[in-house]
Amino acid sequence: MRMQQFIRPFTLTMSLICLFAIDSQVGARSAEPAQIANYSQPTTVLADPPLINLGFIEPRSTITRTFRLSNISKAPITIETVTPSCTCTTLDAAGKIIPAFGSLEVPVTMKVAASTGVKSASVTFTFSDRSTPTVLNMSGEIAYQVRATCIDVVGGTRVPFINLFDDPQRPKDIAPPPMAGTLKVMSIDQRPFRILSVMNQPPAFAGFDPAKDSPATSYDLVYDFSKVPCERMPPYLIIETDHPLAPVIDMRIRHACTKIMPQLPFAEYRANLGAVTTGSPQPFEFELKKSQGWKVISTTSKDPQFTVKVIDQRSDSDHAMISMMITVDPSAHGIVLAPVTMTATDPTGATRSSDFWVYFKTVAPATNQKTGS
Repeated sequence: MRMQQFIRPFTLTMSLICLFAIDSQVGARSAEPAQIANYSQPTTVLADPPLINLGFIEPRSTITRTFRLSNISKAPITIETVTPSCTCTTLDAAGKIIPAFGSLEVPVTMKVAASTGVKSASVTFTFSDRSTPTVLNMSGEIAYQVRATCIDVVGGTRVPFINLFDDPQRPKDIAPPPMAGTLKVMSIDQRPFRILSVMNQPPAFAGFDPAKDSPATSYDLVYDFSKVPCERMPPYLIIETDHPLAPVIDMRIRHACTKIMPQLPFAEYRANLGAVTTGSPQPFEFELKKSQGWKVISTTSKDPQFTVKVIDQRSDSDHAMISMMITVDPSAHGIVLAPVTMTATDPTGATRSSDFWVYFKTVAPATNQKTGS
């Protein structure tokens, strides 16, 4: 399924893990959630800060943040259980004692997911004095060094996706989301860059002339999906840049025709493979969350420009990491966005297939050597 099949009907004219995969293992003493309903005493342990703002986080990175648990009672308190909202660690905090009127520093290490977007997670602590559990909340946005956003007509806030979804329950006096608008593309590190293409087409800028103006740190792009038929509505808008840390980025397109309902428990629904040299195999990974023994047995690319094969699988009781190898045909060029059908089997022998989207920027071998990328 070539990119051109998606983009031919529309033009960009001037008229554009858990939520966090949180690293390491939970201590043996913090395996099961406590019976919170049995805790009736007022809170005696406070989290400082109660909310950790993670800001912008690089995809696939590992970060550590430290917070403090303060005991405001006159007796020592033991941390009984630590329950994350997703796979995370508090470095064996369960079992540690917080002195009377004292405090305990607790580092949280998180392995960040590959997919971009606003994410949140929490950790709930229960204590030996049966007081009300303490909840630590974390929130941030996973983003590459180039980030694209637009104003959501529903909430009126700037979001990292394009909302074209017309809610069937929308009141008749409320207008449907517009199919055309503008989005902003900016570099988080404030490095000037160029936008090279949008869905393999020249970008349609608002208030910027690439023939006359110098590279900027922020651009406004015009998009128009009003003439795209349902069967060719792309699930992601792919933007190509010359920023060395963000050769390609995506924006999710939320539309009735772009619903993704995988039959396999993918941790993310797509993988950004960055710049891929044609003719040279390149590895990448994806994760099955709560895999329960599912094993990928075959893969089929739906785009003849590339092939994908499984080279390794590593799993524990909850998750499986699948290592793949992609080989792009030397004739391929530009940006490629296409699904790969993954077929997996469970311990009983049952099979299930589901599409997993990949996208990347093709790079010819000679160009790759010349630029040193």
